[in-house]
Amino acid sequence: MTLEKIVSELHYTSDIEQAILQKIRKDEKLIEEIAGTAYHGENFDFTLCRRMPLTRLAVVTYLLVHKYDDYKSMEIPDGIIFDTFRDISLRANLYYEKNGKVGISKEDVVWFRHIMNVGIFQIGTLQFQPFEMLYLDEETIGEPYMTFTKEQKETLPNGTPVLNCHIQQGADLSPQSVETSFQDAKRFFSKHFPAVQYKAFLCYSWLLYPPMLKQLSGKSNIKQFANNFPIIGFCHDTEQATENLFGHGTRKGKELPHNATLLQKLAVEHLELFGFACGIILM
Repeated sequence: MTLEKIVSELHYTSDIEQAILQKIRKDEKLIEEIAGTAYHGENFDFTLCRRMPLTRLAVVTYLLVHKYDDYKSMEIPDGIIFDTFRDISLRANLYYEKNGKVGISKEDVVWFRHIMNVGIFQIGTLQFQPFEMLYLDEETIGEPYMTFTKEQKETLPNGTPVLNCHIQQGADLSPQSVETSFQDAKRFFSKHFPAVQYKAFLCYSWLLYPPMLKQLSGKSNIKQFANNFPIIGFCHDTEQATENLFGHGTRKGKELPHNATLLQKLAVEHLELFGFACGIILM
């Protein structure tokens, strides 16, 4: 798989695609050198994070040539491989819209470790990550972030194989698309990971926070998505919600865009209704 083919399949905007290819062709030896140690580092302090935004994106794109081979060696279909890789162009487009320049953030670099580890798969509208059940509570992580019942932790103990679900910004959360994703994921992991018996779909997300969901109509796609997951724990941590709703910028009402969404307006007026929750769907 050539770099040009990879780039064409990512569906970058023309400005971003041109900047990436120009950067790689101009500094190919340097990009190759940086790529060799890009994901070295402890506690997610990867060496690539210290580079400039365009260099980060160029290196991540460059690495996909090898990552394609890694995914292909597991007999993953091209459709799923490129859908998975397009998370990079999605985040690059968002970065360009926000900052007016080509690149990706340090947070994006850290997130893409899942692709570099061949550890995430876009199946339909959702991303699925083979994972081991992890309870974010005092017993497990040393701080009382969430609370889970004893019965819950006995039903699905820490370390149990699960599929961690992630939702991209702008994902189609219509009930039909979500259900198709779940069903296709079951078949995919049964075929490609036959030695592992996944016991549940897991989702840690601000989209599952019960007080926020009470403000939404029954027809809301977000609410219908959340209704798939019995909620087993939650807390009033608004960080993920505000990042998704506002980026890293301000939450002041006067600076809301003219086309602000219902949730953005609600967060400005009643941030106490937002938080973070954990839900599971037992298989």
